[in-house]
Amino acid sequence: MISKENLELLCELSKLHLTEEEFAEYGKEMTDIISLMDTIGESDFEYNLIDTTNAVPFSELRADEIETFDNMKGIVDNGPQTVANQFVVPKIVD
Repeated sequence: MISKENLELLCELSKLHLTEEEFAEYGKEMTDIISLMDTIGESDFEYNLIDTTNAVPFSELRADEIETFDNMKGIVDNGPQTVANQFVVPKIVD
Protein backbone atom coordinates (compact mmCIF):
# COMPACT_ATOMS: atom_id res chain seq x y z
CA MET A 1 0.00 0.00 0.00
CA ILE A 2 1.19 3.51 -0.76
CA SER A 3 2.44 5.27 2.35
CA LYS A 4 0.45 8.10 3.88
CA GLU A 5 3.41 10.45 3.40
CA ASN A 6 3.67 9.66 -0.32
CA LEU A 7 -0.07 10.12 -0.79
CA GLU A 8 0.05 13.44 1.09
CA LEU A 9 2.90 14.55 -1.20
CA LEU A 10 0.95 13.53 -4.30
CA CYS A 11 -2.07 15.46 -3.07
CA GLU A 12 0.06 18.52 -2.35
CA LEU A 13 1.72 18.41 -5.77
CA SER A 14 -1.67 17.89 -7.45
CA LYS A 15 -3.24 20.65 -5.35
CA LEU A 16 -5.92 18.24 -4.13
CA HIS A 17 -7.71 18.95 -0.88
CA LEU A 18 -9.25 15.67 0.25
CA THR A 19 -11.42 14.66 3.16
CA GLU A 20 -10.27 11.73 5.30
CA GLU A 21 -12.73 9.45 3.47
CA GLU A 22 -11.46 10.58 0.06
CA PHE A 23 -7.89 10.24 1.30
CA ALA A 24 -8.46 6.58 2.23
CA GLU A 25 -10.24 5.89 -1.07
CA TYR A 26 -7.49 7.55 -3.15
CA GLY A 27 -4.87 5.60 -1.20
CA LYS A 28 -6.50 2.30 -2.19
CA GLU A 29 -6.87 3.44 -5.83
CA MET A 30 -3.23 4.54 -6.03
CA THR A 31 -2.12 1.22 -4.54
CA ASP A 32 -4.16 -0.63 -7.18
CA ILE A 33 -2.64 1.52 -9.94
CA ILE A 34 0.91 0.93 -8.68
CA SER A 35 0.24 -2.82 -8.46
CA LEU A 36 -0.98 -2.79 -12.05
CA MET A 37 2.15 -0.93 -13.18
CA ASP A 38 4.32 -3.48 -11.36
CA THR A 39 2.46 -6.29 -13.16
CA ILE A 40 3.00 -4.61 -16.53
CA GLY A 41 6.69 -4.14 -15.71
CA GLU A 42 7.05 -7.87 -15.04
CA SER A 43 5.44 -8.79 -18.37
CA ASP A 44 7.60 -10.15 -21.14
CA PHE A 45 7.14 -8.09 -24.28
CA GLU A 46 8.88 -8.96 -27.49
CA TYR A 47 9.66 -6.63 -30.37
CA ASN A 48 7.87 -7.79 -33.50
CA LEU A 49 9.19 -6.40 -36.79
CA ILE A 50 5.98 -7.40 -38.59
CA ASP A 51 3.99 -4.82 -36.60
CA THR A 52 6.10 -1.98 -38.01
CA THR A 53 5.81 -2.97 -41.65
CA ASN A 54 2.51 -1.12 -42.06
CA ALA A 55 4.23 2.22 -41.61
CA VAL A 56 4.16 4.59 -44.58
CA PRO A 57 7.62 4.86 -46.16
CA PHE A 58 9.04 8.37 -46.44
CA SER A 59 9.18 8.04 -50.22
CA GLU A 60 5.36 7.88 -50.32
CA LEU A 61 4.73 11.00 -48.26
CA ARG A 62 3.47 14.05 -50.08
CA ALA A 63 5.54 17.20 -50.20
CA ASP A 64 4.56 20.03 -47.87
CA GLU A 65 2.82 22.83 -49.72
CA ILE A 66 2.47 26.30 -48.26
CA GLU A 67 -1.04 27.67 -48.64
CA THR A 68 -2.45 30.96 -47.44
CA PHE A 69 -5.40 30.78 -45.08
CA ASP A 70 -8.07 33.32 -45.90
CA ASN A 71 -10.65 32.74 -43.16
CA MET A 72 -8.84 33.91 -40.00
CA LYS A 73 -11.87 35.99 -38.98
CA GLY A 74 -14.13 32.94 -39.24
CA ILE A 75 -11.85 30.93 -36.96
CA VAL A 76 -11.40 33.72 -34.42
CA ASP A 77 -15.16 34.42 -34.35
CA ASN A 78 -15.70 30.86 -33.08
CA GLY A 79 -13.65 31.52 -29.94
CA PRO A 80 -15.35 32.61 -26.71
CA GLN A 81 -12.84 35.41 -26.10
CA THR A 82 -10.12 36.74 -28.41
CA VAL A 83 -7.57 39.51 -28.42
CA ALA A 84 -5.58 40.48 -31.53
CA ASN A 85 -6.64 37.34 -33.44
CA GLN A 86 -5.58 35.08 -30.55
CA PHE A 87 -7.74 32.97 -28.27
CA VAL A 88 -7.78 33.97 -24.60
CA VAL A 89 -7.60 30.94 -22.28
CA PRO A 90 -7.63 30.68 -18.49
CA LYS A 91 -4.29 30.60 -16.71
CA ILE A 92 -3.52 27.05 -15.55
CA VAL A 93 0.03 27.40 -14.21
CA ASP A 94 1.00 29.45 -11.16
